Amino acid sequence: MLNKLASSFILASALVGTMVAPSLAGDESTFESIVNVPVRVVGAGVGGTVGVPLGAVKDGVKGWMKASKSVAGAMGNEDGSFQQIVGCSIGGPFGAVGGSAFGMFDGLVHGVKTGYEKPFTKEAFTFKDE
Repeated sequence: MLNKLASSFILASALVGTMVAPSLAGDESTFESIVNVPVRVVGAGVGGTVGVPLGAVKDGVKGWMKASKSVAGAMGNEDGSFQQIVGCSIGGPFGAVGGSAFGMFDGLVHGVKTGYEKPFTKEAFTFKDE
């Protein structure tokens, strides 16, 4: 008896609740924002997942180049071939590790932010040179 009463009450509440739903149909911005939240959350998650390795590779290469030039410049000539070889062998790995660590954080932030604003678009999965 109690189960029948509770189920009848839940059914009546659902029917009354659906009568309010058409009143939200005219306000598309509120309705669209409510419906798009799950898509945006998944887009942010996917963008962050893809952004981490992309950022690590992109900033790892930039870090390698900056550290190599820094070591070559410290040896006297930034454009000398011997200095560049030594700079790449000594400074390059340190720059790659530091750049990759920064790139993982940078890629995560970029992927989540862009993935939420524009889910599943090209901008969410690529980096623009800033």
